[in-house]
Amino acid sequence: MSNFKNISPVLPANNVEVEIEFFEKLGFTNVYDSLNYSGKLDYAVMHRDGQNIHIQFQYGKDMPPRNATQQIKIWVEDLDALQTEFEEKGFEIKRRDNTPWGTNEFGFYSPNHNAIIFVHDLC
Repeated sequence: MSNFKNISPVLPANNVEVEIEFFEKLGFTNVYDSLNYSGKLDYAVMHRDGQNIHIQFQYGKDMPPRNATQQIKIWVEDLDALQTEFEEKGFEIKRRDNTPWGTNEFGFYSPNHNAIIFVHDLC
């Protein structure tokens, strides 16, 4: 029997450098990017707290429209502390508490229009 150990989303970006800077502002570290092997920045892996998010270049014509963005949810233990951390860095937080599915959550969009949502499970 196989057990999942990790799932790493791959987010599209028509500007990988800007997306890297965004995730670095969120406290992620760039642990790998394609400049190391190709000399062209079209892929990166961002890491924080044991989790990875991959960023892959896509031409603008291949990007999802703004109203059909990619979305990832990141479950956290202390949503309030994370919200304070991000507000101190200038992020505008959109928060929902006591959702019908039993969570508190907030999120925002990356520069490449990927929805990043942080979730605390109330159950």
